[in-house]
Amino acid sequence: MSISSETWQQLMMMSGLGVLCWLMLRRRWQRRKRSALPVAMAPLKHNANVAAAHNQFRGTESLGAPPEILRWQVELHDLGRELKAEIDSKLLAVRAMTQAYDQATRRLSEMIRLAEQVRISPQSPMGHAQNLSGQGWSEQKIAS
Repeated sequence: MSISSETWQQLMMMSGLGVLCWLMLRRRWQRRKRSALPVAMAPLKHNANVAAAHNQFRGTESLGAPPEILRWQVELHDLGRELKAEIDSKLLAVRAMTQAYDQATRRLSEMIRLAEQVRISPQSPMGHAQNLSGQGWSEQKIAS
């Protein structure tokens, strides 16, 4: 059983790609191992070998971070809450203004519709002025 040259080329190409992928993944795994920070945790205490009293929660002291970091965390949390409140209030104001603009637009379109329905009689002064304007008279001549 002989393998054709095309099949042989495809087989070599696939094996080369496989080796390349394996090398890239291996390098990535090695970098991940090197960059992983060791986590120092106290050994877990199971119910069978608990000899000491339970750790009491002492607020932010029991988190193990330096006090400055904890203060920054609290300040950032407060700042985030304040900014969210400001954004929410501004969104409410924008929503109210949008509703007012929509209402004014509806009123204006209704007034335009009503104004288009008004028919001016040719005998009225306004009708006479429109007639003269249509004939090409200037505004000063019509006004006099």
